[in-house]
Amino acid sequence: MDRDVLVIDDSVDRQVYERGLNPAYSYTLAETVDDIAPSFARSEVVVYDHGRPGMAFPELKQTVRDIGGSYCVLVVTGAEPTLELLSLPCTDYLRKPVDGAALGQAVERAMGLSDGDLREAISLTRKVHVLDSAQSGSELEQSRAVHDARRRLRELARPEVLCEIERIDADILSTHLDLIRGATDERQAPRADGGETGGSRLESVDISPWKFREAVESAGHAVVFTDRDGVIEYVNPAFEELTGYAESEVIGHTPRVLNSGEHDDAFYERLWDTIDAGDVWRGELVNERPDGERYVIEQTIAPLPRGGEPRGYVAINTDITQKRQREEKIEALHEATRDLLGADSPSTVAAEVGAAIESILEFRINVIRVHRDGQLQPVHVNDKAEELLAERPTYDVGEGFPGEAFEEQQASVYTDIRDHDGGTALEPVVSWLYVPISEYGIISVGQTDPDAFDETDLNLVQIIASNAEVALQRLQKERELQRENDRLEQFASTVSHDLRNPLQVAKGTLSQLDDSTAGVDRLRQAHERMEEVIEGVLTLTRQGNRVEDPSPVDLGAVARSCWTHVSSCDTELVVEADSLVVSGDDARLKHLFENLFRNAVTHGQASTIRVGPLDSGFYVADDGVGIPEEERNSIFDNGYTTSADGTGLGLTIVEEIASAHDWDVSVTESGTGGARFEFVAATQYRDE
Repeated sequence: MDRDVLVIDDSVDRQVYERGLNPAYSYTLAETVDDIAPSFARSEVVVYDHGRPGMAFPELKQTVRDIGGSYCVLVVTGAEPTLELLSLPCTDYLRKPVDGAALGQAVERAMGLSDGDLREAISLTRKVHVLDSAQSGSELEQSRAVHDARRRLRELARPEVLCEIERIDADILSTHLDLIRGATDERQAPRADGGETGGSRLESVDISPWKFREAVESAGHAVVFTDRDGVIEYVNPAFEELTGYAESEVIGHTPRVLNSGEHDDAFYERLWDTIDAGDVWRGELVNERPDGERYVIEQTIAPLPRGGEPRGYVAINTDITQKRQREEKIEALHEATRDLLGADSPSTVAAEVGAAIESILEFRINVIRVHRDGQLQPVHVNDKAEELLAERPTYDVGEGFPGEAFEEQQASVYTDIRDHDGGTALEPVVSWLYVPISEYGIISVGQTDPDAFDETDLNLVQIIASNAEVALQRLQKERELQRENDRLEQFASTVSHDLRNPLQVAKGTLSQLDDSTAGVDRLRQAHERMEEVIEGVLTLTRQGNRVEDPSPVDLGAVARSCWTHVSSCDTELVVEADSLVVSGDDARLKHLFENLFRNAVTHGQASTIRVGPLDSGFYVADDGVGIPEEERNSIFDNGYTTSADGTGLGLTIVEEIASAHDWDVSVTESGTGGARFEFVAATQYRDE
């Protein structure tokens, strides 16, 4: 059953509801807050006795809100209504005593409203009016809630909404117009249904969009009425302010006077086709003021029907120029991130940040400081800052305006820095904005006029600070990785040098001995194993670097080439695709296949090895002895081996190469019971 109406009453007379409600409605008496929701789920009409003990208004308000999406009729006692009324969702407000007919009319009105602006306009009108009738003007003047309600009523005073209000309830329309005009001191007689009327009806009996001059002149949107041919018959003051044209300059003309040339003929043809068909057109337009300045509007054009045909049109325009400019700046700032990410030093990042602030945000004075060893060192000072200010100092963390903002990790805006100790030293730059770049540094932006920054400016600088943080994080990680790689390279080179020299001496001595003795054979095998360990360590330390410049690699060709180095006469290689192409590093992928093949032949005892495509990568599978499931999570660990003479480095090298390519590698069981290695790179694979 649909959930339609909630009636809250403090002195229930069941006969009132039985006489007044449509027989199609059922109702339930909910005597406590806990009863409201389940009762509402069962019935179309719920009666709640809010006069029961223990009921607090916040409880009631939250309970009604939780029901969500329902239409509410609020029936109150004879006491004066309070400002709390504005915060409670309801569509009507009836005063006691209420008879059945009045209640029935209120329920029918609530049932007849759809969600949206119309419902909100009627609900607010009734609530504000009943408060206005019950309280003094001074009380209302001091109420922020009432001011907010009246502001919202002005926004809702659009012709299409007012037309619907007039159709539903002419008294409510008159009250709505009185409220937004500020006619609030008159006290009116109660309505016949128990409610209260607004002021007198508008003088014209024929209330239509063309008669809403007082309403639309109070609205915050630019409003235009035209005839059937698009000739302008009326514009409100907001239109004059938005466009720069006086009413006398546009009446009798079409909106073509605003045409900027941004839109082609086809655009306007589609617009006219829509409204000629009786439909509402919504879209964005770039128009032009008399001085040539362009602006962007969000426009809604609605036909005004009479006798089944459009008598004319009404256009509601909202200026979104600043919104579009802000969006364009945000997009440009994110575009500039690419340059930031390509920077090779913190100083370069700072220079790119300063350039973006100057060119995109158009703030001509900026200083970028980088945090080093507890100090904020200026690494970028733009030309205008150098011209207007003395050489910018290095600050300790917590020192000066930049140091304080950095220490607190909180953006600071100074409308006139001369009002603060030490601020006069920064003249003639008096407005300052300080935005930390996390722990990496701080952005300082200045203007020579006081109070030069607004919340949008702060948000935009914070966006570029966030982008700079990402770039500096990347630099930090790259430097840490490079230091680690250098350390590993140094370690590998040392191991290689210190082992190879005595190894060469031992091998030279070995060649002079009798090769037939068993001891010599074991010595030779030990030397070969030492050589493998050295090569494995060198390979492992050099494979961890990320592949920065990948190129297309035919895996089938690489696999076949590697197979010639490790093949066994008893083992077959099968490549499952004619052309298996990935984006990667050819030399590293050879190491990957050589280690996988050697592992399959030597340790897996495979007779067939297969290389084939996956949906987003490739696999290498064999029919050997496989890898036990309980050991699959550890096979890539450094030193893991199942053979007494294995180095334990082969599969670790495989994982390092995969990681360098941004591939995930996993191992499972092949269809023949052997090992199957799968490599997945979502965006780097294609099967041609």
